[in-house]
Amino acid sequence: MLVNRLATAVAALAALTLAPGLLTASVAAEPGAPQERRTAIRLDDLERGPDAAVPYRRHRTIQDGDLRRRIPGRQPDLLGEVDGGYLVTSSVDGRTTLRVLARRGGDRVLGTFGSRSRSFTLSDDARVVLMRLGGRARSTRFMLLSSTDGRDLARLRSPRSLWPLDVTADEVVLTSDDPRQVLSWSPGSGDVRIVVRESGGLADLDQDVLVRTPRRRGTQCLEMASLSSPREAMWSRCADEVPRLLSPDGQHLLVSERSWDAQDLRVLDAAGEQVARYRIRDGWGTGLVHFEDEQTVLLGVESGDAGAVVRCSGTHCELASGVAPHPPR
Repeated sequence: MLVNRLATAVAALAALTLAPGLLTASVAAEPGAPQERRTAIRLDDLERGPDAAVPYRRHRTIQDGDLRRRIPGRQPDLLGEVDGGYLVTSSVDGRTTLRVLARRGGDRVLGTFGSRSRSFTLSDDARVVLMRLGGRARSTRFMLLSSTDGRDLARLRSPRSLWPLDVTADEVVLTSDDPRQVLSWSPGSGDVRIVVRESGGLADLDQDVLVRTPRRRGTQCLEMASLSSPREAMWSRCADEVPRLLSPDGQHLLVSERSWDAQDLRVLDAAGEQVARYRIRDGWGTGLVHFEDEQTVLLGVESGDAGAVVRCSGTHCELASGVAPHPPR
């Protein structure tokens, strides 16, 4: 999946680090339950591995191997790679600008929108980008735009609050909490249908995956299903966790504690079983999370006045970038 899945809105990436000689510890488990192995991540312990295989943003700068591109304006965000460069947003004079930063110059602005237009989701094939506009009360408006020239392809208005889970040129999966539903919008026809009467956390149209987020007896639960059979749960897990990211093949799910800068993250497989657990020590997460491949995750980590990108797979972690101090604001 592309960089924009991180979630739904990715925080500024700070320099991160990883370490191969990781510490592992047994975590107390309920009687009869298998013990969980937890890998501790400390920047000072990590050795340098290869650079991250995907571009990422550190504060106002896109880092892609040896290439550095600064995003103009304030509140910058990197949505992902598009043909010829990087799709980014930033705030200029109180308005949000959507633009393509070319790898070697020749930037182009796709559109400038009001200050409420701060939420964008790029499709996996990078053909379209969905813009969410908060309206009055709980209403929501969406615009589906071409990521090539910024053309307005379709619009949707709803009297309630909706959030996108996945986007393609032909279908957009949305979720709401009141009432709790997952919806499908067809931009071509304008039709909106109910997929399932339960809220969702993540979806992947290409892989036919839906992560539902029901509450059971006051606890946040996660349930894996398919978009084609959304009522049939393949597994259920109730541990007050937040679904953060699906792997490119839809077979692994990254979850975290409820806080955005969560320090405890788990990788679950297609059966809902934990295959890896990472705990950031003497630091905190920046919000950057990305699957580099089906089982390898990239994490943004900060400690003190420096940070780096950390790569983890199984119980092994290493630095996927240099450890660098915070740049000037």
